[in-house]
Amino acid sequence: MNPFKLLIIFLLISTALTAEQKVVLISGASKGIGLATAKEFHAKGWKVWAGYRTSVPHELSALKDMRFCRLDVTDEKLVHSVVEEILANEGRIDALINNAGYGLIGVEESVTIEEAKQVFDVNYFGALRLTQAVLPTMRKQKSGSIVNISSGVGVHALPGFGLYSASKFALEAMTESLAATVAHWNIKVSVVEPGFVHNDWGAHSVMGSRDINEDFYAKLNRGVYELIAVPHGQPCEEVAKLLYQIVELPKPNVRYQTTKEMTEWVSEKFVDPTGMTTHEENLEYIQRYLD
Repeated sequence: MNPFKLLIIFLLISTALTAEQKVVLISGASKGIGLATAKEFHAKGWKVWAGYRTSVPHELSALKDMRFCRLDVTDEKLVHSVVEEILANEGRIDALINNAGYGLIGVEESVTIEEAKQVFDVNYFGALRLTQAVLPTMRKQKSGSIVNISSGVGVHALPGFGLYSASKFALEAMTESLAATVAHWNIKVSVVEPGFVHNDWGAHSVMGSRDINEDFYAKLNRGVYELIAVPHGQPCEEVAKLLYQIVELPKPNVRYQTTKEMTEWVSEKFVDPTGMTTHEENLEYIQRYLD
């Protein structure tokens, strides 16, 4: 056989083996972006550990060699137990996708302190727990990739999403700092900012329950809920493909938006240090629910 053809065959086999040996842990993999991401990595030959909180979806259980772990990101003991189980079976963790999270809807005054703490416990501290659990292994490997799922409103907050946005703002800050800190060990850290995604995120979002007798709040909260109640937006599969591409890049960006429109929207925040462009847009946004 032609030596050049032999070389091509060898490289293809080597690439396939390398991909098969890579291990990814995905939190919140039972639906939406997490489920699509688990399927995407599985299709690319990765060993996928799909974290679920209550049940495994049939779409994943039907896939050969898909691995599952019950994962509540608010339970630190369970988080470390899952990571230990993966290491016992695979010997390594090459990527972590911090996807688990949920929405908390309502103006700040209509959300209880306990509700605010809970959304931070899942959206921010949950990602931090998993990150802390995998980093010792990644540092030892001198390689790894961590991708945190934020949101467009994790950069550009909207009224009615304030506490949810705050939890994602915190995730953005951690990503910026961590990306530089762990680059010393060749560990890559990025954050991804989707806009509206066609999933059931709205149906699983929680409405703030602090009772405030104020028509202004009631109209705004109702308008926000109606905005997210019906699934619409970008397919989860598009986001999943981007996540896979980010993990495979040798030097990814710190930030990614998932659509051109989201890039334009987020960019407004970074070119106006006064914050007034965002402020004026938010006032117009509120007015739509009051007219």
